[in-house]
Amino acid sequence: MKEEDLLGWTISTINRFGIKPKQRLGQNYVVDHGLIECLIDVAEIEPNEVVLEIGAGIGTLTLRLAKKARKVIAVEVDKNAAKVLSSTMSGRDNVEIVIGDILELEIPKVDKIVSNLPFSISTPVTFKILRDCSFKLAALTYQKEVAEKLLAKPGESEYSRLSVVTSLLAEVRRVRDFPPEAFYPKPKVFSTVITISKKVCDLVDWANLEETLKILFSQRRRKLKKAIEIYCKIKGLDPIDVVRRVDEKFLARRVFELEPNDFIYLSRAIGGIHAKSQDHG
Repeated sequence: MKEEDLLGWTISTINRFGIKPKQRLGQNYVVDHGLIECLIDVAEIEPNEVVLEIGAGIGTLTLRLAKKARKVIAVEVDKNAAKVLSSTMSGRDNVEIVIGDILELEIPKVDKIVSNLPFSISTPVTFKILRDCSFKLAALTYQKEVAEKLLAKPGESEYSRLSVVTSLLAEVRRVRDFPPEAFYPKPKVFSTVITISKKVCDLVDWANLEETLKILFSQRRRKLKKAIEIYCKIKGLDPIDVVRRVDEKFLARRVFELEPNDFIYLSRAIGGIHAKSQDHG
């Protein structure tokens, strides 16, 4: 790889292999050494660690990871890009290339996750790694607007179900923003490097919590009492019975003003009733 001209190397390589970046797969290849080094630096990779890279593409970041880690597991869904990746990693015996959709794969235990996440799947990937993957630290690139949701606090305009789940399961830190020119093809938005450190959140029924979040945040500006009534209409539940089970101190607050732990409480109350209703259906 020509270290001095990452953009030129990227364009010539994908042209040589007949690759046309697919927007639906969020394929925007990193062509900024500063972004690559930012991810490497904040990940603080130790020589004995195993690193997962999601959306490895043609191997630009993978090559740097392979020089730092004991092993790199590079996942890429596009078979054509994986061919380039294999070529780029030629002679590197510490890189395992996995061709497949990360959302459908069982993720092994790793020490770090370092990725320029494909924009098209960054939100579901975040849910997946937080719930199903064991790791110490993740250093990831997001679209700036998704990063804002990861970092948002109750009452803020970007506060969402992603904000809630992330807050419950991780410590999140913004590192640095990068312009569209850091990628090829150039996306229409800025990107943000984020670090995620997992924390323990036990005794949560994730199926109930996710369903509760999905329905309540679809009406995020409504007061909770009204949102619950709509929830009950969707689920065929008795709104009077459900509202009665929720502490009054929450009912007058708007959905986007509730704290993350409040949603755990609500999912237990509402989710429990929903489950009973189904059992007797």
